[in-house]
Amino acid sequence: MPDQPDNEKILLQRISEGAQDAFKDVYARYHEKIYALAFHLTRYEVVAEEIVQDVFLKVWMQKETLPEICDFESWLFILARNHIYTWLKTSARRQVHETLADGHVSVEPLEVDAAIHRKELENLLNEAIRQLSPQQQQVYILSREEQLTREAIAGRLGLSSETVKVHMSRAMRSIRAYIMSRRPLTLILFFLLKILVLFFLAM
Repeated sequence: MPDQPDNEKILLQRISEGAQDAFKDVYARYHEKIYALAFHLTRYEVVAEEIVQDVFLKVWMQKETLPEICDFESWLFILARNHIYTWLKTSARRQVHETLADGHVSVEPLEVDAAIHRKELENLLNEAIRQLSPQQQQVYILSREEQLTREAIAGRLGLSSETVKVHMSRAMRSIRAYIMSRRPLTLILFFLLKILVLFFLAM
């Protein structure tokens, strides 16, 4: 895992001590990148800005732990990814309920049906993972289940960061192709939405 730049280490240490000017410096350094990622995935300027604010609010709330973080940029983008994913899930759920309300359709049968489809997709995903090469399986599982950064995975497996990137990209293409060949599009939209963030960060 790469070392934290010295000036950033100093900034994080000062933030942990409550220095607001240091926090503003870090905000200025990263907020446009996080905004770009959030807008790319949500397509809403207001939502992207809210996600930026939420992410940096959490950074400030966790300021005492910042000096312990070895790779702040990767940690920050994982934090942003989680916020974006939460928004996507909430938005999709809200749209479903609004559609049902407009059509006067009972929610309960759809929720049961969705749970069944979700279970099917989970099983299908596990099947797809088993089709991967051993190296691709390791990279995918470390990224998806342990939420490790590319650099952390490289360190864990003794690979270069670029090699991890290649394995992850190939794994995602293989998984998508496997699922697309076995389920109609209407059943896999939720799954594709779920893996979109992982695929984007792996590129």
